[in-house]
Amino acid sequence: MKKLFRVVLLMGLIFNFGFSEERDPREKKLTYMIGEKVQDFEVKSLDGKKTITLDELKGKKVFLNFTTTWCPDCIAEKKIFGPEYDEKFKNMENLEVIIVFGPYKTDNREKVEKYIKENNYKFPVYYDTEDKDLHTQFGVINIPTTFLIDENGVLEDVNVESGYKNMKDFK
Repeated sequence: MKKLFRVVLLMGLIFNFGFSEERDPREKKLTYMIGEKVQDFEVKSLDGKKTITLDELKGKKVFLNFTTTWCPDCIAEKKIFGPEYDEKFKNMENLEVIIVFGPYKTDNREKVEKYIKENNYKFPVYYDTEDKDLHTQFGVINIPTTFLIDENGVLEDVNVESGYKNMKDFK
């Protein structure tokens, strides 16, 4: 009986570890951890006409997604996010969506503009500085990386490489 109990207990532990929803270890390399206050940042729209800061968005959740035109996960993610942007997010009035492209590897403004136009994307598009200031501030290593910042500027959720689709508010 004791042997059977030990086997069942061992199987339970193995099952728990094998299927746990443990956080991605790559998150530990990011600047901000879940529950930490995010410092103010500034990012400009792709066309350079609009500037947005985190401080201006106090009282709203902020969906901050770092992406590219060339990475397969980013391309798949943008297809899910897709041209139906308005339909998917129309009920989320208290959410500011910030999709950030940048001079990451082969991307440049012209390439991003072409990519957005060809795919008929409607989501707001922002572009990091040539020095990758925002990318650096958040410690982004893997693309795509998505941060969900709460109404008080505290990091609520993060997802490395698999984009936003696995984040609790977007399942």
